Amino acid sequence: MSSPNTKSKYGAASMQINRNIKNGKAGNLPNNQAVRNYAHSVYEARGMSDAEIQRHMDNKDAGHIRSQHNGGQNCASNYMWEDRHDNRAHGDDRVRASAEKRAGRR
Repeated sequence: MSSPNTKSKYGAASMQINRNIKNGKAGNLPNNQAVRNYAHSVYEARGMSDAEIQRHMDNKDAGHIRSQHNGGQNCASNYMWEDRHDNRAHGDDRVRASAEKRAGRR
C-alpha cells in the first residue's frame, strides 16, 4: 500500500506515464520537452481538467535516470517523469531504484 506522500507525488496517471516510457509505449522521446508533451497528452486523455493538468505539470520534471554529465542519454530508456523536488535533489546522481519504483518506472 502506498503512503500518502507517495500518492501526492505520483498518482495513477503519472505512474502510467512512467510505465509507458519504460515499456516503449511513449514513442521517441529525444529531449525533456518531448517527455513533457507526452505527459500532458496522457493527462488530457485521462480526462483531467486544465487545472489538474497544470498542477501536475508544475510539480513534475522530465528527469534523466542517469545524468548527461555521467553518460546518460536523451532517450526514453533514460527518462523518468518525476517529482520536481526529487529531480533537483538528486542532481547528477543516478536515480535510486527505490525512487524509480515509487514513480512506477520499475
